[in-house]
Amino acid sequence: MDVSEYMPMFLAEAREHLQELNLAVVRIEETPDDQETVNEIFRIAHSMKGMSATMGFERMAALTHKMEDVFELLRQRSGGLPREAIDVLLKCLDTLEATVDAIEETGAEDLDPTELIEQLTGLVRERTTEQEVHRSGGPAPVPPPEVVAERAGGRRIVRVVVELTEDCAMPSVRAYMVLNALGEQGTVLSSAPAIEKVDAFEGRTIEAWLAAEAHDEEIVEAAQRIADVTGAQVAEISQETLDAAAEQQREHPPAAASGPGERQGAAAAGAAAHNGHKGTTSVRVDASRLDQLMHYMGELVVHRTHVESLASQAEVPGLQQAMADLARASQALQAMVMQVRMIPVEAVFLRFPRLVRDLSAKLGKQVELKLVGQDTELDRTVVDALGDPLVHLVRNGLDHGLETPEERLAAGKPETGLLEISAAHAGGNVVISVRDDGRGIDPEKVAAKAVEKGIITPEQAESIDQARAAELLFAPGFSTAERTSDISGRGVGMDAVRTVIRELGGDVTFVSEKGVGTTAQIRLPLTLAIMSALLVEVDGLPYAIPLERVQRTVRLEDHVVRSVAGSRMLVMREEVYPLLDGGEALGRGLPASDTDHAVIVTSGDRTMAIAVSKLVGQRELVTRPLPSDVSDSAAVSGGAVLSSGEIALIVDCDALTTTTGLIAA
Repeated sequence: MDVSEYMPMFLAEAREHLQELNLAVVRIEETPDDQETVNEIFRIAHSMKGMSATMGFERMAALTHKMEDVFELLRQRSGGLPREAIDVLLKCLDTLEATVDAIEETGAEDLDPTELIEQLTGLVRERTTEQEVHRSGGPAPVPPPEVVAERAGGRRIVRVVVELTEDCAMPSVRAYMVLNALGEQGTVLSSAPAIEKVDAFEGRTIEAWLAAEAHDEEIVEAAQRIADVTGAQVAEISQETLDAAAEQQREHPPAAASGPGERQGAAAAGAAAHNGHKGTTSVRVDASRLDQLMHYMGELVVHRTHVESLASQAEVPGLQQAMADLARASQALQAMVMQVRMIPVEAVFLRFPRLVRDLSAKLGKQVELKLVGQDTELDRTVVDALGDPLVHLVRNGLDHGLETPEERLAAGKPETGLLEISAAHAGGNVVISVRDDGRGIDPEKVAAKAVEKGIITPEQAESIDQARAAELLFAPGFSTAERTSDISGRGVGMDAVRTVIRELGGDVTFVSEKGVGTTAQIRLPLTLAIMSALLVEVDGLPYAIPLERVQRTVRLEDHVVRSVAGSRMLVMREEVYPLLDGGEALGRGLPASDTDHAVIVTSGDRTMAIAVSKLVGQRELVTRPLPSDVSDSAAVSGGAVLSSGEIALIVDCDALTTTTGLIAA
């Protein structure tokens, strides 16, 4: 069978399964008796094994199969697994992740699982008789009379035995499909394997007791429609035989017999299969198709705006109403397309329990990780780019922020430090925070390091406060670490974080209190594809200012403009703002010849005014990236095609603080 067409799906699902397994293994280490997590681990591991075997990656399947044996220990004992076993399992997951990467690059699994399998074998104990039966099959337990009376409803009782082929690659999947098919022919009263434990089945014989009205031939045909089924037998059981078998089972219960609760659970599951199936609730779509859909949606927005402009100049009866209906429908479609691109930020958060576990052990620190707002949604493009900056912030908080247990006790704090990662919507933005209750930022220490590295002068260091010290952490090459390590201290982390976040149209800031803790806050737009902006003109050239950054607009002739230290300032009743010339600030290199209005915008932690020639109005624009040589030389972050065909440059408000656009006196 040619499986190449399924490779993208295999890679995507394998990465999802491995991430979920990492999270589940760390969770089970913290709460060993969490049965729901134990069941989740079995389900994911078994899916991984089946996927790998189906795709022909036998070494991945072999390693995952042996991991299943270790996971089985969780069902045999209370108190979870020892740390050594958890370490081996996590090492296996790292190896499987590397193997998936190799498969994506070369198409072949670069994996020798021998050493890991030996380590796993050393952790495994002998299976119990019941576990062997669940894996290999066996006689189905005779349903008790009360179950028969309740579920049979006067229908005949049959015993069905189904055989699978010897080379069946996914017996558990086939067993589930067989029991599902039998459930459509009647009510499954009991089965081996039990339907709630079918994920561990590795045998070749499936047996079930069925209450059915269907003929034997219909039952056999339904079972044989399942792939890898070689044959099925049906035998009707009389009430006398059923009573005698139930009595014998009560007197001599087999070691592997399921308890009444489990038998009833199997019967209920069979009934659910008989009563109907839920349709597929989701579908996996290639990301490039979503990008293309967004591109066409953007084109529709541009054309709609153009038609609206033309319609406003025409006097055709009913045209305005038709345009209003078109605008409403297209806006609803736009909102739906945007929603399709949104994914929970949990996709990024899932990596942190494992990261915190490993780093805290390496640093000798005790850390409680708290994740808040995992269901907060962001544009897929933003989520994809968010991972590395967040990892930087988490590693920084663990290494620099949180103290050792001894230091915390000496400071009157509990031994275990808190690291909280949260996400929440705030208007048209998402705010993601990384907070620790550690030592906080020491302004004196930061200032001394900045002087040592030549970032500031000794005179400037004397006036460094908490806010300025926090801002210095983002200076290129800055680090307060006494020595470099593989965790932090090389002076590239915070600078890289701010660069990436600003490329996404957001910003990152630190808020800290010495001895209390530090919060790193990332503010990002919900989406990068379509944005609301204020369209302005500077000497006839269009520019778009993100609407979320605009505080207000004013006519310059209505307010006082004064000179302060060689630069012009816009004097408002409640505040004074630096006044930037739109021509110079936005990269034209020449002062604007005519500036009638000013737009007051937020820029980082400052507020300033940009002098422009004309206010055009609010627009919804489809953003496009610019060549790096353009965006690096001007305070612009992208472009957008207007309905007229012109290209409006999108103003990068954060970059305005570094431009030389202040109007000279």
